[in-house]
Parts: sequence; C-alpha cells; structure tokens
Amino acid sequence: MSLKNIVVVLYQPQDIVNVGGVVRVMSNFGLSRLRLVEPAAYDPYRIEGIAHHTTKIAEAIERFPSLEEALADCGFVLGTTARKRGTLREHLTPRQAGPYLFQYASTNPETPTALLFGREDDGLPNEALDLCHALVTVPTDPTNSSLNLAQAALVIAYELWSATHPPEHPQIIPAEPRPLGAPPRWGDLPSSLEALEAALAEDEQLANGSDREEMFAALTRMLRALHPDSTDLKMTYSMARLRAILLRAAPRREESRLLAHLFQHITRRVQPKEKRV
Repeated sequence: MSLKNIVVVLYQPQDIVNVGGVVRVMSNFGLSRLRLVEPAAYDPYRIEGIAHHTTKIAEAIERFPSLEEALADCGFVLGTTARKRGTLREHLTPRQAGPYLFQYASTNPETPTALLFGREDDGLPNEALDLCHALVTVPTDPTNSSLNLAQAALVIAYELWSATHPPEHPQIIPAEPRPLGAPPRWGDLPSSLEALEAALAEDEQLANGSDREEMFAALTRMLRALHPDSTDLKMTYSMARLRAILLRAAPRREESRLLAHLFQHITRRVQPKEKRV
C-alpha cells in the first residue's frame, strides 16, 4: 500500500532542525509529502544537510500562508495534541491512529489525508483543532510528558507503517513467566557447585561422581571446540554456569551418559578434520 496520498502538515514550526528531523522520519516510513504552514525559517539545503538522503522529499516541500489553505484539499485531518482536549472529536492512541488513518487513505486514494502537527512550544491552537476530524495523543509519563516534534512524528509514522506492513512472521505468544532467583555472584559459584554436588551425591539413583565428571569433561571439550578463541576467564565462567544448570537438572546415570555422548558428537562435528582424535 502506497502512502502517497498522506500529507504531513507542520503548523508554524519554529526550528528548522525539527523540520529536518520530521523529513528524516518521513523517509524512514514511506511518507513523501510535507506541507509547512508559516514556518519560522525555511532552507531546503539545510534540511537536506540535517536529513541525509531525503532530497526528493525536501525538494517537494510545499509552503502555505495559512492552515486553511494547507488543508483545503484534504478529506480527513488527524491532529496531534499532547493532552486530551475538551472537544467532541474522537481521541486516539498512536496504535489506534495507524489503522484509522490507513483505512481512510486507502478507501479515498484520490483525496489527500492529513497528519497535522502543531508548533513545538504551544502545539495546535483551538482554531486549528476545529479543522481536525480526530485527534491523536502519544501516552507518556506525566512527570515528563513533552515530546520533541520529530519524536512525536516518529511514533505515529511507525504505527502507520505497521498498519500498512503486517509482520512477516506470526506473533509469538510468550509462555507464562516463571519467577527466577537472582543469578549467583561469580565469587559464590564454586561453593554453590560444591553444595549442589554434595546434595546430588546423596541420591544413589542420580549420576555418581565419575558419571558427572565424564559428562563435564565432554562439555568442556565441546565448549573449547565451539569457541576456540575464547579467553580462559570466559570459558571458566561459561563452564561454571553450564555445570550449575546441569546439576540443577539432576540427570540420572543414563541421562548423564547420553549428554556426554551428545557433547562428544558435537565436538567431533565442529572440529577440523585434521584435529580430530
């Protein structure tokens, strides 16, 4: 879906750096039409210097002396506001606004659809809001709710892009979170391992010392084959963490032997042929 009939309108932008930031955002998310209403400064060469590789967008920027003229040919106007206003217009979140804007633009491809942003310090005045069909507000932490103009444009442009470009892969539903204890500190690892090994040794059905050492030796060889350039410290730490995981799993004798054979098989597969023994 092309976004060519969606126009971004900046009302009285005060800083050309912010205009350049919006141009960069537009380039990132497939928007190409920008209209400036009473800009405090305008320099297309500087805009291109701020937003690299956006020459086509910068060259096509339109300027208007009034907001009414900038929106005259637009069939739908979505205005942005930092807070909910006491109007009868529908208030949307960016997540809602993306599909909302996309639906109107796609069903009215010959009519421009406007995404309107206000000036950096005061936003949109009431008379500008009167020209909007709906409003969108980016939810933020109330202790620091102000967003830069380009930041606000980025959030909404991303949601619009997402509405027109569904993900290639199906959504993965995460498993129920399980409470995890804090990981052991490096200095505590040796004593933790000794305590786990001592506890496991009390259960005759679990792998005994020789079975575990065979399994750990195979694990060490596999790690060195997989990461031949790793430092001794990194290797020691990785080995300690994996030993702890295996000890917590408490493998039985046949399971530990199976793991040892698996580690040996992986080692043989990753080692160069001339180094295999």
